[in-house]
Amino acid sequence: MESGSRQTVFGLGSWTDVVWLVSMSSTLLLVLLPFSSYIASIPFVGEEWGMTNSQAAVVFSAYLVGYAVSAAFLIPVTDRLPAGRVMFASVALIAVSNILFPLLAQDVWTASALRFVAGAGHVGAYIPGIRIVSLRFADGMRGTAVAIFVGAGYAGTTISYVFMGQLLDITDSWRTAYMITALVGLIGVLIALVHIWPRGAHDSGSKQPSGSSGRLNLGVLRHRPMLLINTAYALHTAELYLARLWLPLLLAAALVHDGKEAGEAAVLAATWSGFMFMTGIVGVFAGGVISDRFGRTMGAGVIFAASGAISFVAGWLVGAPPVVLIILGFGYGFATSADSAIYSTAVTELAPQNLIGSTQAIQSFVGFTVGAVAPVVAGGLLDVFDGTLGWGAAFGFNGLLAVIGVAALMILRRMPEAAGMAAGKR
Repeated sequence: MESGSRQTVFGLGSWTDVVWLVSMSSTLLLVLLPFSSYIASIPFVGEEWGMTNSQAAVVFSAYLVGYAVSAAFLIPVTDRLPAGRVMFASVALIAVSNILFPLLAQDVWTASALRFVAGAGHVGAYIPGIRIVSLRFADGMRGTAVAIFVGAGYAGTTISYVFMGQLLDITDSWRTAYMITALVGLIGVLIALVHIWPRGAHDSGSKQPSGSSGRLNLGVLRHRPMLLINTAYALHTAELYLARLWLPLLLAAALVHDGKEAGEAAVLAATWSGFMFMTGIVGVFAGGVISDRFGRTMGAGVIFAASGAISFVAGWLVGAPPVVLIILGFGYGFATSADSAIYSTAVTELAPQNLIGSTQAIQSFVGFTVGAVAPVVAGGLLDVFDGTLGWGAAFGFNGLLAVIGVAALMILRRMPEAAGMAAGKR
């Protein structure tokens, strides 16, 4: 939104713009607070249900599958309906499914079904939210504004580790701890009810371009620059969620190897993982600023290369003193998250304006489908190989994903269409 002669606050726009962005971001942060509750609970849930590493990963990835499937059907609707309405309904769906998880989940299948529903809601809150924010703010502020919104989502999913870790230490069971995080998430629904729902039909971010059909348009698949940015995004998503699931469990294994009891190791690993992944909040913002200044492909490429390098090392440190893994984990949390907003912004710049919804749907479907597979592959490697070799193979696989992603970004950078990103900085 152009501010004209009005005072610019924090370089983003008027006070109205800033308050609006804070409300949008707070909603996403709070409703995603229970996201990592399952991950923190895996040592307890796995023992209760007798799960293998692969089964634990399936329950985790069910969330990502729900996200991917929902993306193909839900996001194109934002080409026709007010995105604010879609976002509010999705925020409510996330909250309800999170409350039901500790009440109804009894095994791999019931847990997977509930996480599938939560993932379906996540996409409806996240992607339309990015679209609303990106359309409200001008070119020079867009990357930063989107980064703040995306960073709020990361804040919710990472604070969750610390919050859940502490609750596991003071409550009687993982179900009680999970329910508390889910109830806190309801505050996000209340904010959305007050600030998003009433404005959903009129907000400038929800005005749709002419020619939108509300149906998925697969024509964007023939657009080579979109194919390349979606490839990089898919591999980024796979790397991110593999790390989100298995780094806390790697740290727990390292703590057990160092002499901690399994329960104590799980609580400590969840808490430390939350702090490590919190660096991603700063990372997302920094990535947005870097890409505004140096270009989308260069910014994302450098960040992706850094996270890939850490992946190749991390798994082999399971037998090292835990402090070494913790120090490395802070850098890993930053690097695996810092390029997230870059891909989201790049898509809105490369796609035809009347096909943004379809383009985001395809990006999300492909990205989260690949993202759902990667943690399960890593779990399979851990089931096949024992000890250090298993952890080294699982995280080495993550490093390989980064190598391919960087190559896709560098190819895109050389294409003339890339000049449409970041005001010509590619």
